[in-house]
Amino acid sequence: MVGTIRIEGDDLILELHGVDQILAIKRSISVPLAHITSVSTDTVPWKAFQQLKAGGTSLPGVIKDGTFLDQNGITFFEMHHPDRCITLNLDHETYKQIVFEVDDKEAAAQMVRGVLPPHG
Repeated sequence: MVGTIRIEGDDLILELHGVDQILAIKRSISVPLAHITSVSTDTVPWKAFQQLKAGGTSLPGVIKDGTFLDQNGITFFEMHHPDRCITLNLDHETYKQIVFEVDDKEAAAQMVRGVLPPHG
């Protein structure tokens, strides 16, 4: 199941739906737009057994929902199909990255990029 994203004021709201809320142990994430440093539509590798699950569900090749730790920091995943995800790179947040599956990753990335404040 894919999530939805929306802009609300100065924040990006990422909402999980259905069983993903249970599997990820989270209903939504709010991120200040000023903390998003970049948005990518590159396909995300599964990295099975290369990340420590801190809370959520992982069945390699099937689902990755929740919080995971690796040498780069903490990443939140909502992913069933890696080729349908956007990746948000963040500063000043608990998560260093959020990988989030959406219906149309190009449109979602363009929407987010269109409202990002310039980074110095």
